[in-house]
Amino acid sequence: MSEFEPKILAFVCNWCTYAGADLTGTSRIMYEPNVRIIRTTCSGRIDFMMILKAFAKGADGVIVSGCHPNDCHYTAGNFHARRRWIVFRSLLDFLGFD
Repeated sequence: MSEFEPKILAFVCNWCTYAGADLTGTSRIMYEPNVRIIRTTCSGRIDFMMILKAFAKGADGVIVSGCHPNDCHYTAGNFHARRRWIVFRSLLDFLGFD
């Protein structure tokens, strides 16, 4: 029997996190085959439905990665993402998800 390998979907910000992911590729460092990266204009654009849809389509885990605090290309997108995550995490806890 093969070992479980989770399917991970990463939503990354075009202006900060994606640059690091791109540098990994140009440095010829291999990504794990179970991780898929989706570039977004800003982490603040990611909503609950995108994350729920990822799980519904078979993702075992979702990562949302954006800019450092006070370093957002769109001024406050990363803070919007953080506030959304806090609410979404509360909803997941209420529904019994880890």
